Amino acid sequence: MSTTTTPDPNPPAAALAPPPAETAPSRVLTEAQTFARLVGFVGLFLLVLGVVVVVANDAVGPRWVGKGGGFLFAAVGLALMLYHAARDGEQEVRRVYGMLAALCLALAVAAAVLPGPVFGQPTSGVSKVVGYNLLPWGVGFGLLSLLFAIPFARHETDPTYHTLAVNGLLGIGALLAVGSLVAGLANPEFMAGRGIALALLGLAFLAAYTANVDTSEGLGYRVAFALGVVGAAVALYAFGRSAVPTLLYEGPNALRKPAGDLDAWRVVARLFAVAAFAGIASVAVFAKRLPVWAKGAFALVGLAGVAVLALASFKANVLTTSPAPFLVPGGVILMGLGAVYLAVALGICSDDQFVTLTRRELASYFLSPIGYLVLGGMVVIQWIGYRSFIATLMRFGQAQQPMQEPIVESYFIALLPVIAILLEVPALTMRLISEEKRTGSLEVLLTAPVNEPPIVLSKFLATWVFFLITWLPAGLFLIALRVEAGLPFDYRPLLSFYVALAAQGLAFIGMGLFFSTLTRNQIVAAVLTFVGMLFFLACYLIRVETVSVGLPAFVQTVIGRMSFIHMWEEALAGRLPLRDTLVFASLGVFFLFLSVKVLETRKWS
Repeated sequence: MSTTTTPDPNPPAAALAPPPAETAPSRVLTEAQTFARLVGFVGLFLLVLGVVVVVANDAVGPRWVGKGGGFLFAAVGLALMLYHAARDGEQEVRRVYGMLAALCLALAVAAAVLPGPVFGQPTSGVSKVVGYNLLPWGVGFGLLSLLFAIPFARHETDPTYHTLAVNGLLGIGALLAVGSLVAGLANPEFMAGRGIALALLGLAFLAAYTANVDTSEGLGYRVAFALGVVGAAVALYAFGRSAVPTLLYEGPNALRKPAGDLDAWRVVARLFAVAAFAGIASVAVFAKRLPVWAKGAFALVGLAGVAVLALASFKANVLTTSPAPFLVPGGVILMGLGAVYLAVALGICSDDQFVTLTRRELASYFLSPIGYLVLGGMVVIQWIGYRSFIATLMRFGQAQQPMQEPIVESYFIALLPVIAILLEVPALTMRLISEEKRTGSLEVLLTAPVNEPPIVLSKFLATWVFFLITWLPAGLFLIALRVEAGLPFDYRPLLSFYVALAAQGLAFIGMGLFFSTLTRNQIVAAVLTFVGMLFFLACYLIRVETVSVGLPAFVQTVIGRMSFIHMWEEALAGRLPLRDTLVFASLGVFFLFLSVKVLETRKWS
């Protein structure tokens, strides 16, 4: 039996309503960078204010706010604008900052080629010279151009503009790097000041280029590879030009005492050098995985070194004219720049486990606030020390009194630098292993095919390099003073100081890394490292007998060898204490050994 349903003559209103019209998905709008734009606007205001203050002081005379305040306003404004450029990727914003980068580049070129000084007349009736304003204005505007070009190239999506920006980074970097190195090889004195600044600026442009392209293959890989080849070639040439002429001029007499007898220590050192070069040549035989060209390069360098040392040891009067000095400062600067170029190229090209871990650790300092806080604090402290040093020089100059040698001792050995290194080492090392333990990432890392030694060595090397970077501004200030004054400058105390600082950094960073392996708490690791730094400070007090601890004389002598302040004094006086240098380097190796063993204990538990 079927049932028929009769429609309801009065249906509800909801049933009669038409279905909703179909609409497209809502448009997703990018969140406006309100805070970043506010920061950028404040930065632009401070930049304009700083420029107005500087111009007013030059045009009208001293104002309530001096030129120093104007430069400070401009620097803070530029820093805020760089933050805005890095955060805001809108088309209009990035194009404006791209044009600002081009403007800064044009100003840098103008400062480099226009005769200077631009405003006013040179002193003593000397005519204007090209390149007078290269430092600091030319290099300064070039650096600003790079800093604004990096976010423009990263944010730009239009292929034409992106390719133009990236190729511009490559062209400018290659021109600066190759040009400065060639000029330095022709005229070593050029490297002290302008040359080193241009070479480092060129390296920065090339590094920015490689960060925007694929470096695993193609042009990016070839550029990074060529960078390493150029660096190795320059370093080898500078080393050879510094050592070979002197060895061939001195001949076998360099191995003898003034009385004519052979000096056993010099003979041992010569044999050690021969063994080292023979070891370099043997790499071509035992390193099976190296390409043919690399094996040939190692063999050529090693055999050439052995041949030169053998010739200098047995044949006299190979060179009869005393060679011109090359090592200081040009040779050292060229060797250092070559090593830096080679290290950067290896960090970009190499897929080696240790290189990859080191690159990761070093990059972490530039991607975290702690790195910039430490670097900024060290720059401020060293700038204060530089201003105090300049004031001391002016005071003695006005009184027409000579300063006691070494003059630069008061620049480095002061209260602020000592406090800075006591606080810097714990800040850099407290998170190395303890943070990995706290977050559990250490266990993940160790479950990969990675052993403990590469982990420890990579963290140690990256932190040690960053530690040295934080102390570079102090030396750059002195080089800038030499360029500005135009007077000869003895670089040997400065070089000795940095060698001593590098050796001490091995011990300090190794100690901090060891304490970081003992705990999961960063604060505990920092406190332990700070106590260790206080011990090194106490070694100085014990050595100068400021603190009487009742220890035997032999123990006090041993403890005194670990006084880093006394080692600074010796190095700045031009007497680099090799024995103390070896002590600090040995301490660094000892702490690295302990750190590896602490990490290996996880296998025993």
